[in-house]
Amino acid sequence: MLAFNHTEPDACAAKLPLLLNYPREPTLFIHPTPIGERMNQLLRTTRIPLGFFLLFSCCLIRVDASPAPPSPKDAYSHDAKGLEKQYEAFLKALAKRDAAAMNEAYKIFFIPEPDRWFATYFKKEDVEQLGWDQEAENENEEKSLVTITNLVGRGSRFHAHCRPPSHDPQSRLAPKTNAIAPLLPVPVEQFEVEFAADNGKKFSILGNFVYVDGAFRFVGKGAYPFWSMPDTTAPKH
Repeated sequence: MLAFNHTEPDACAAKLPLLLNYPREPTLFIHPTPIGERMNQLLRTTRIPLGFFLLFSCCLIRVDASPAPPSPKDAYSHDAKGLEKQYEAFLKALAKRDAAAMNEAYKIFFIPEPDRWFATYFKKEDVEQLGWDQEAENENEEKSLVTITNLVGRGSRFHAHCRPPSHDPQSRLAPKTNAIAPLLPVPVEQFEVEFAADNGKKFSILGNFVYVDGAFRFVGKGAYPFWSMPDTTAPKH
């Protein structure tokens, strides 16, 4: 970034010919970036016409680009195989008992920018609470998977096998009466996820997911997503 230290208020707005013929030589200071320090040293030891220096410095301006969106190769396919692949990094870290790697790998199941996503489907006054709830839901699910895999096959390598549910899990269970109702239908997808260990032991869950930005995001376990799942089993009448 270039800054001029002089007393004329309109000097920065002057055209290049005026800068080259300015009656008093203005002081040029460049902010102390690595490139700027070298330029300052050059200015102290050499007399370079200001107009030339301005033209030259334009070639050295760096613009910080925003992070690129995930490329297609980084996305998980929108099907059961994609969900199986998505679990692999977490299950691999789990087998190594690497807590930091487990936490990092499980982040893929959180909804990115939850406030914006929930605002698409729910009332504005419900968005903040839903964001907190989905965070808690995922934290609890990660802990649950660690606990159950330790009980079923501690130290074993697990793999996920996913398929759509074989029956309608909502056919005999009613949602909670005070459920937060969405304004628009939420594209929730359900999968039976079987976690099978190399020693032959296994367990399964019925998971609810939404597919956002190239990955499945976990929104609860059971017949309904967390915003509709009853705290106790309530049969349909």
